[in-house]
Amino acid sequence: MAQIRVWVVDDDPDYCELISEVLSDDYQVTLFNDANSYRTALELETPELILMDINLPDVSGIELCQELMNSGKDVAVIFVSGMNTLEERLRAYEVSAVDFIAKPFELKELQAKVQAVASYQAKKQSLVQAESMSRNMAFQSMTESSQYGAVLQFFRQCFLCNDYQSLADAFFELMQQLNLSTCLEIRDMEVHYFAPQNAEISPIEANILELLDKHGRLYDFGSRTICNDKHVSFLIKNMPMDDEVLYGRLRDVIAVIVEGLEARVMDIGRQKTLEHVFKEIQGLLGNISGAIVEHDQKFSAALTGVTTEIRSSFHVLDMTEEQEDYFASLVERNLKEASSAGDAFYRLQGSLKTVRNVVESSVS
Repeated sequence: MAQIRVWVVDDDPDYCELISEVLSDDYQVTLFNDANSYRTALELETPELILMDINLPDVSGIELCQELMNSGKDVAVIFVSGMNTLEERLRAYEVSAVDFIAKPFELKELQAKVQAVASYQAKKQSLVQAESMSRNMAFQSMTESSQYGAVLQFFRQCFLCNDYQSLADAFFELMQQLNLSTCLEIRDMEVHYFAPQNAEISPIEANILELLDKHGRLYDFGSRTICNDKHVSFLIKNMPMDDEVLYGRLRDVIAVIVEGLEARVMDIGRQKTLEHVFKEIQGLLGNISGAIVEHDQKFSAALTGVTTEIRSSFHVLDMTEEQEDYFASLVERNLKEASSAGDAFYRLQGSLKTVRNVVESSVS
């Protein structure tokens, strides 16, 4: 109760001093003997409770209370009056006073009523603070939900990105939703830099990314934070360091984002490798097909020539018919075996086509 501020507004100095003596042990008491000093003080400070005389010489206490209610200040007013009439109490009720004490009164009655009203005010303020805290927590939860929803949407968008530029565009769109100004570095066989709206990053930003890409997952300096993974780094240029709650939440969010970026960059790298392998196999198949055609043509021509020469030389060799048949069958048998060697090229070609189809399906 010691922190409850009680103002006494009454033109009787002796009465004010008496009230101060009675209440000052439990409350912070301030005395006003006229309306002007009270009004001036009210512009600078707002008490929790006011003990106000209705019949002030310069203005009615009812009027002062009405002014207080119109101002929107949350102050409990207890009227103190020597006129204990129904009309007077109704007037007090109309201007939202919380209680009415008729003069003369017992000091114990005054203490009890002040204590009851002060306790009521304290509980009301506690409820207001609890409501404010709950509202802030609800707003924070909605904000976090919105942020994580944006991150999930970014991850879904990532699956549609087949190159670094489209991935960077999706990343910058997410950063804009989080009100963060960033630039991005992606590393594979070379280093790629990206800025919003296809702008160029400054040389010093590129240098900072290069110097700090090995300084851990999150590294703060000034109002900036750099976030790193093996193939990805991004620089946040307006990290809210002065807002501890927002700063902590954003650190959690960007740690998740960099993992998603890293995974998609590696997927794009694997896709590029598969595309390269596919092109290599395509070229190899073309070379093999040409070699097979050339081999078949030359081999067929050679076989035809050998067979013709052998058969035309039978009469010169003066061989018996049985010897000629044996020699001809021997030549044909070996020609068939030689021809089967060419089939191995076709089988190799078929295997490579199968590999090509598998790679092609993986790429697409």
